[in-house]
Amino acid sequence: MLLYLNYDNLNIDEELTNIENSNSAAIVLEPTNKKCLFILGMLFVNGAKIRILNEKDLNLEETNKSFSMMPYVWSKIGDKNFPAFDYSNVITEMDKRIENIKRIGVKLSKIIDNPTQNKIFLICPVRNATQEQKTWIENFVKEKYNNGYKIHAPHLHTRQTDLFGGYAICRQNAEAVASSQEVNIYYDQSSTGSVFDLGVAYALHKPLKVLNRDQITFNRNDLIDSIVESWPFNEEEKGL
Repeated sequence: MLLYLNYDNLNIDEELTNIENSNSAAIVLEPTNKKCLFILGMLFVNGAKIRILNEKDLNLEETNKSFSMMPYVWSKIGDKNFPAFDYSNVITEMDKRIENIKRIGVKLSKIIDNPTQNKIFLICPVRNATQEQKTWIENFVKEKYNNGYKIHAPHLHTRQTDLFGGYAICRQNAEAVASSQEVNIYYDQSSTGSVFDLGVAYALHKPLKVLNRDQITFNRNDLIDSIVESWPFNEEEKGL
């Protein structure tokens, strides 16, 4: 079992190799830490079971779509001791939902890379996007459609209703990344929500195109900035 007590001094390629060769991880969950979210994205792709070491310290509101609740759901789906034989650990409404889907056979599984020609997954700010960003992104999507591309933009094409705290949304997005030939990103360095999807794309070795590269001053001391700037899989762009 892999162990993540903190996320300092990570070598991402070494961690990806470790994740690919393991089926479980114990983690201290830091829902706003971009390094943590990137690691979570890579674990998610590989269908790893997770155990949250600081679960009792998290804000787990039953209706909360967040990177606190989503990993909680993920951890319970992969937990062979949930539900207990007497259902004594099925307490909250979310627990009841998870118990129901496990009863009908929902399990963790790897996300399999299956790219579709000329399909793009778009990572972009959504909740805190400025009007200028929204207009730019909308025009980009229209342009790609008009040029014959298929494009998955989460704010347009991922169903945002989620009774599992964001788990279903993350699964739909990860499957869409896997079925895309390339990932494009309108990179907002203040956005944490995009980082999980970047971890998914990295684990799947997807080419990445930074759409607003000319507007970005990359910080070499920021791990995520460094990964985005020097993304290693772009030699496989396949003509997109």
